[in-house]
Amino acid sequence: MKNPAKLLKLKREWDGFATRHPKLLRYLVYVSDHSLEDGSILDLTVTDPTGKPLHANAKLTAEDVAFLQQLRAVLGGGGL
Repeated sequence: MKNPAKLLKLKREWDGFATRHPKLLRYLVYVSDHSLEDGSILDLTVTDPTGKPLHANAKLTAEDVAFLQQLRAVLGGGGL
């Protein structure tokens, strides 16, 4: 069973993240509306505070796309 208090805390933290990074979330919404389909490749690079890049990628399957769509629906659609 899910803990409602933890879900509310997570929702507040998500709202804070969305407020601090609106351009990132708009980009993710655009990508999820236009580019996420079976065979798409997610390619992510994060640069740590020392300047070292950390890189990963994943080729999406139809199941991955369905999961991401469900996740977006749970998060409220417009938020992601």
